[in-house]
Amino acid sequence: MPQIDKVPGGLAVDGLEFRRGKCGCGGMGGDCCFTFSRVKREGNTLIYEGKATAPATHDNFEWGYRVRKGEMVVQVHMEDTRDPHDFFAGSYPPPLAAFVERGWEVEESYQRSLSE
Repeated sequence: MPQIDKVPGGLAVDGLEFRRGKCGCGGMGGDCCFTFSRVKREGNTLIYEGKATAPATHDNFEWGYRVRKGEMVVQVHMEDTRDPHDFFAGSYPPPLAAFVERGWEVEESYQRSLSE
């Protein structure tokens, strides 16, 4: 069974890394202040949450997946935008395909629009 390991700035499972990130804008404003990625461990579950949207972005959507290998679970939720977003301060999670290639079972996969 894979295990969750600490890596600089985050966690990894089965060789796939999830990293935390936040703007650090210090209250100066701007779209960067609304973006982040965070990762945590709860028992045998690795949870990633990310947000690349801001008040100025349009065509926003959410996507994610939940995969399992034995007792290990990885859960991903991302608020994203199709607008250019160079200001995103976080790190994207590994793609679902990377888990499928390593033999993980897909329990859930979704993508849906966020109303504006």
